[in-house]
Amino acid sequence: MSQGPLDGQRPAFAFVIVSAFLFFSVHALVSCGSHVALTDDPAYVPVENGKKPSLLPEEQAHLEQLMASMTLRQKIGQMFVVAARGGFYSADDPAWHRMTEAVVEKEVGGIMFFSGNIYDQAIVTNRLQKKSRIPLWVSQDMEFGAAMRIPQATYFTPAMGIAATGNPHFAYQKGYITAREASSLGIHQIYAPVLDVNNNPLNPVINVRSYSENPDTVARYGIAFMEGARDAGVMSTAKHFPGHGDTDVDSHLDLPVLPFDYHRLSTLEMIPFRKAIQAGLPSVMTAHIALPEIARNAGHPGTLDPYITGTLLRDTLAFDGLIVTDGMGMRGIRNFFNAGDAAVLAVKAGIDQILLPADLAEAMDAVQLAVLSGEIAGDRINDSVHRILTEKFRAGLFRNPQIVDIGQLPDLVSTREHRLIADHIAKKSITVLRNKGQLLPLDDNRFDRISIVNITDGRRQPDDHISRVLDGQFREVQTVTVHAGQCERDSLKAVETIRSADLVIAVSHIAIRSADDISLDDTISPFMDHIFQSEHPVIAVSLGTPYAILNMAEADVHLLGWSPHKRQQTAVSNAIMGRASINGRLQVSIPPLYTMGDGIFISPDKMDNL
Repeated sequence: MSQGPLDGQRPAFAFVIVSAFLFFSVHALVSCGSHVALTDDPAYVPVENGKKPSLLPEEQAHLEQLMASMTLRQKIGQMFVVAARGGFYSADDPAWHRMTEAVVEKEVGGIMFFSGNIYDQAIVTNRLQKKSRIPLWVSQDMEFGAAMRIPQATYFTPAMGIAATGNPHFAYQKGYITAREASSLGIHQIYAPVLDVNNNPLNPVINVRSYSENPDTVARYGIAFMEGARDAGVMSTAKHFPGHGDTDVDSHLDLPVLPFDYHRLSTLEMIPFRKAIQAGLPSVMTAHIALPEIARNAGHPGTLDPYITGTLLRDTLAFDGLIVTDGMGMRGIRNFFNAGDAAVLAVKAGIDQILLPADLAEAMDAVQLAVLSGEIAGDRINDSVHRILTEKFRAGLFRNPQIVDIGQLPDLVSTREHRLIADHIAKKSITVLRNKGQLLPLDDNRFDRISIVNITDGRRQPDDHISRVLDGQFREVQTVTVHAGQCERDSLKAVETIRSADLVIAVSHIAIRSADDISLDDTISPFMDHIFQSEHPVIAVSLGTPYAILNMAEADVHLLGWSPHKRQQTAVSNAIMGRASINGRLQVSIPPLYTMGDGIFISPDKMDNL
């Protein structure tokens, strides 16, 4: 079997795993032909030096013949990507009817899956592919690995945690494994990596989805992810052009404004996109943000402005890949435009794929009418459709039946090797910014009673995995949860628990989501005072935004875990107990406490667990 991208010229896999056990187990998996290294897959088309492979002469002829046979309506359909979900649907289910109507009657070019079960998604993919006259282009959001939408798949540390490791190869591995699992599910395009430069602490929607506040760091890690996905035969998509990092409004809820001129954008926000394009970036997702200083239409989102997608992206940056909108049902679009007008403006701006229109029929009708009236040139449609179909041919959609092999999924998704790699990356991502009195690693003989206080935004009950890991390490581990906005109700029990403890571990579960604010509610401040007025040491852990540390500034330890996922909580727990070294480095500034690059190295205490 030929060597795969995790062997050979990339950093040796054994180098990544430092423990002797993991070295031998993972090395054996790779050398014996594990499913990670599948570059001998007949559907895999390698890309050399970032250059896209040319179509075979017979494929090019087939493409041109197909284009010539298509009606205007069919061509317009290829430019739309609609929602699908991995669930069970009976033949007469209304939701199934809507999906099949889009595929069979509207002849859309692609589907985008939201959350679902792994087997259900595979079955839905197969059912829809069999109904489609032209093979469907299937896509999915996978910023945190395939598990972002499919819980049974492999979850990976968010981008900022990946960059905290200091090792871009981890971004490559994440991209490769994510893409391999995606490919096994019939996915052709993943909406990652995020190339936004997160230089605004108030940004409610990007945050840890970004690699860093430094554009060169964002580029380095984003390109590594892109190369991993490319080597696995899946299209990656950089988002959100020209940059969504320095905003304080979530475009899911309203229209953010980026009030900067071209010089500022060119020397900061656009740097990662420029470098990724030079490295062979295949697809870009646009941002629903207003750019009044440079836009041709100051009130229009960048997605709908020809200067952003045409002049900047196509001409200035010489991007020749697919341009896809962010979801067109987001309020950054929907608050200001109906589905038809938004679609027409997107096509006129140079968009190739219109993602999740608020009303598919209205959007398609409007684009067709605009072409027939001369508002949109027919060649504008042909350019995008030719680009879309070229990618379908390049991906082999017309050569091989696009059917997911359901029986092979257990051998391809969330395998032991994938989990070991993800565990190791999570371990390396843990970042400590303060360790007063050398409190870490914890001495389990020093403390008897531990109080773990989970602090949430009040939206959901946290998964308290840290307590489960630490339980049994100390004589008593008590856990309480305090929800912001309900602090008065929760705080009485919590205060009593804190008073009886030898050590308090305050865990912030403020995760990144679609919201207008990701900071803790002011009502929680009095309770936080109780924590820090105690005479006992306090370890502050953030399982999400690193800026949450500002709400726990007086703690003896500041530790960043990047995500509330079980994998990250396990890594946090092991770091606290000295079962792993800690050497993460902060990738954003947290004024006035910390600057980018801060981080404390802590050697492991439990050598037998190395």
